[in-house]
Amino acid sequence: MRALLCLNFDFSFWIDPNSQTGREDERAKTYNRTKRVLFVVELVYALAFLLILLVSGASSALARSLEILATNIWLTVLLYVFIVGVAYDVIAVPLEFYGGFVHEHRYGQSTQTFSAWAWDQIKSKVVGFAIAAPLIEALYWLLRAYPHRWWLIASVLFIAFAVVMANIAPVLLMPIFYKFIPLRDEELKKRLLALCEKVNTKVRGVYEMDMSRKTRAANAALVGLGNTRRIVLGDTLFERYEPDEIEAILAHELGHHMNWDMWKGLLFQSAISMLGFFVASVVLNAYGASFGSRGPADITSFPLLVLTCAGVALVFLPVSNAFSRRLERRADSFALTITGDPAAFVSMMLKLGEQNLSEFEPNPIVEFILYSHPSVKRRIAHARRMFPAFEGKAAEG
Repeated sequence: MRALLCLNFDFSFWIDPNSQTGREDERAKTYNRTKRVLFVVELVYALAFLLILLVSGASSALARSLEILATNIWLTVLLYVFIVGVAYDVIAVPLEFYGGFVHEHRYGQSTQTFSAWAWDQIKSKVVGFAIAAPLIEALYWLLRAYPHRWWLIASVLFIAFAVVMANIAPVLLMPIFYKFIPLRDEELKKRLLALCEKVNTKVRGVYEMDMSRKTRAANAALVGLGNTRRIVLGDTLFERYEPDEIEAILAHELGHHMNWDMWKGLLFQSAISMLGFFVASVVLNAYGASFGSRGPADITSFPLLVLTCAGVALVFLPVSNAFSRRLERRADSFALTITGDPAAFVSMMLKLGEQNLSEFEPNPIVEFILYSHPSVKRRIAHARRMFPAFEGKAAEG
């Protein structure tokens, strides 16, 4: 059900229009086209699973059986979520194996062995359940304690949970999947820290992340909040990227920080979540009994709750992505302004695009619906509009 929980599907990376041969561009298009198909298939897979669970009466039968076995409502909810989650994971294994292992190896993006990939999948499931179970327990407690206002309280708690996760992810969650060590290149470290000081942003350190154990793709980020904020660089950057190119990547991330984009995104997503929970409250009251539910707080109607919230999220997916693209454009503008180096910015985009098999110019409809970042072509055009003199020099070169 991962597709239901992560609907902002982004394929956009940066690339120069003259950097790819026709063959390379077609390869990137095929790679991304297949990923889009896999996303849609997984989404349909998850929706069908929940719908069958609900309509067949299996959800009601499972809930009634667990009420007999469990000692209290908390354990009933926990066991229900565990059983349904495991059932879906089992039937989704072929799809996840093809998308996460076969497809990535076919296009040379993955460096993992099957055993390493499988171990990552197991860790991901365990961590996912450890996070989701308490959230669902809290949601059903709200349904029992505040049957008329639960949707409003849950929406407010969404922000608090997201803030907590932003704080703990760099120190507790990310190390489960990657190893981190302090950046060994002292000159690069000084340069990146100086850029942070330039915009009055404090970080707790600069770290290398061993991405090369899993992928040939490259990435970098400014993660965490307050005392956990740190710069993280994938080790796949170091062989191909110059310091000014890595600085351009960090400048973009600093743009998000300086523009308060995380908080804007949280508020925006909270508004959509509030609408989703409100619609769910209406649907649960109106149709829950049709599927054997004894009330909105009955775990029997859990599939109906997820289907309703997912439906609202899907309807607003183009709006969410349009909002995200606007934030990304502003972060690009900040990066170009603070570094004043369009050449480094464009060369960085070129390398990332080639390394990450990015699609330069996607179908406009696909971009409108699925891209949380502006397309490669639009980002380059934006940079050239900001620095028309650089465009002239590039043309001369």
